Amino acid sequence: MTTITADKKWFDEFIVELRLRDVLGSSIGDAVASARELLADSGQSATEAFGPARVYAASLELPREPGRGWASRGLWPSLLGLAAFLLFIQAGTAWAQGEAILISPAQLALMAAPVLLISFLPLYFRAAIRRLWLLVLLVFTGGVLGFLAAAVAPATPSEAWLAFDPLPWLMGSGAAMILLSTLNTIRTLRRGTIDDITDPMAALPTGPAHGLRVFVMVTNWLFPISAIIMGLVILLLTR
Repeated sequence: MTTITADKKWFDEFIVELRLRDVLGSSIGDAVASARELLADSGQSATEAFGPARVYAASLELPREPGRGWASRGLWPSLLGLAAFLLFIQAGTAWAQGEAILISPAQLALMAAPVLLISFLPLYFRAAIRRLWLLVLLVFTGGVLGFLAAAVAPATPSEAWLAFDPLPWLMGSGAAMILLSTLNTIRTLRRGTIDDITDPMAALPTGPAHGLRVFVMVTNWLFPISAIIMGLVILLLTR
């Protein structure tokens, strides 16, 4: 690995560590600029000058965002949006087919497993971010559990343990996605540029920061947009 590649990897890890510590975007930009300036003067690699990125990030006393941390501010709304989206798909499929939502005990157990994984996510999310293989394993496990839950779904009402009218769940999950997206959009607008990692040496804001903000706004509405697309697909397939 060349010094340039190693330094790029170090700075990527450094930024992630500061993000996980809820450091302000402007402060992250200052820390990155200071580190790069020192490396330019000393000719050392980042690891030689500062040591491991995680340790160096923990040693810095930088301004942090007030209030709730990243888990309650961004993670939980995203997870709730995902749960609402999955419920919308299941309820929408049953409603389009004129059937009830049927749940068996085995299916309920398999559906509860991902809920438990999500509930304890804040405990191991940082480890998953630092180790890509663990994050891939978690996603794969969730996908397998979802597939198994669909495989053991009851075929008839007589085989079901629980049966629900899909329309209230369809409307409720759709409303939940819209509400969460609206709240996320309001929060993004209120926060403004606080999350932007800016270069203190730059005279004017750069284009990518604006583009990133637009991307975040679109992402806020990803689940409702996806739900509309999937809803149209379901209607076409069931007609």
